[in-house]
Amino acid sequence: MFTIREIENIYKSHKDPQRAKKMSAYMRNNFEFYGIPAPFRRELSKAYIKEGKKAKSIDRTLLTDLFKNKYREINYFGLDLLKAQSHLLTIDDFYNLVGLAKIRPWWDTIDNIDSIIGGLGYGDKVFEEKILDLASNDNFWLRRIAIGHQRKYKDQTDPDLLAKIIEINLNIPVKDKDEKFFIDKAIGWALREYSKTNPAWVRSFLQDAVNDLSKLTIREASKYLD
Repeated sequence: MFTIREIENIYKSHKDPQRAKKMSAYMRNNFEFYGIPAPFRRELSKAYIKEGKKAKSIDRTLLTDLFKNKYREINYFGLDLLKAQSHLLTIDDFYNLVGLAKIRPWWDTIDNIDSIIGGLGYGDKVFEEKILDLASNDNFWLRRIAIGHQRKYKDQTDPDLLAKIIEINLNIPVKDKDEKFFIDKAIGWALREYSKTNPAWVRSFLQDAVNDLSKLTIREASKYLD
């Protein structure tokens, strides 16, 4: 199996300081970048991801190191590897994934991990209990995962669970404008995705909750509604 040093070396050899500066600025200067565009980054790491996909088990130490790396492209590689190995994940990995999500969290990693976690236990009551617990977590990034975990379920979405998670979050006081923005956006995005499958339900939900939802949430949720 490859090492993190191999990935660092290949990315470092293609660094672009000017692009890196712009990429960091886009992410509010929260992270350092090599300055490698996503398509090129994936091309550089394609062979390694292919190797990881063939692995018989997940190297959790390697994943943790990838997520902890100071360069954001290395974190993205960790996400790509996790997706490639998702067939090896079970509900027993729930809190391992939550642990990864808590490492250097921002929307770009959270909005990938949510669907990976969502793939662990569709229709499983134990999984639902874990998700509902996450929905009320003090860490708003983890709550965002709970809100968005069904985004790819389409017609298998559990609307009652979605409504319950949203209601939980509407009753949690936000600490600052960032928390409010990212939670409101997540609720709107989750509703918008479900509106592609069940617009009538989403329209009804918005009507019933119009006084509780922010303008941002309603705007996001209404994007594909007539």
